[in-house]
Amino acid sequence: MKERYFSTFQLILLALFAALIVVAKIALRLPLQLPGHSGLFWMAIITVAAGVVPKRGAVSLVGLTSGIIAAFLGMGDLGALNTFLSYTMVGIGTDLALWLLGSRPENLIVAALAATFGHLGKFLVKWGLGALTGAPVGFVALSLMRAIVGYIVFGALGGLLGALTLAALRRAGFFAYLAEKR
Repeated sequence: MKERYFSTFQLILLALFAALIVVAKIALRLPLQLPGHSGLFWMAIITVAAGVVPKRGAVSLVGLTSGIIAAFLGMGDLGALNTFLSYTMVGIGTDLALWLLGSRPENLIVAALAATFGHLGKFLVKWGLGALTGAPVGFVALSLMRAIVGYIVFGALGGLLGALTLAALRRAGFFAYLAEKR
């Protein structure tokens, strides 16, 4: 019998991380009024997911699953397609960055860079769909730099938070526990 790429246990963990992203988006709202500020929570969860299931494509699967859940729940301010693509792009961008960096997200620098790259993917989806639908690009360009800086800063902070969480999980023996469950 052919061995599957993801075990059932890993798929359940990834689905739980996807649900946690949606719950965090609903429950953890900061009154900052800055573009990209939710990336602090998103990217921390994505980074932890990448460390708990360290396989290529795992974070993309988390992004895809959370995008389906969020679109189904009617989340997002620009419609279901934007929500689905934004969530999915966060996972794909982070997976791509981790692959290009060739490292694991426990490293603080790698985590910050990968999370920034993934969070900028979400920004590009929002900007691209805005341009495609005829949003006034001149108006969007005025706040574009502020938005990019927000996405970079909060994405990097979320990646750092995720890497610190992974380090705490390792010290607590979580990964030894996971090794027993496989």
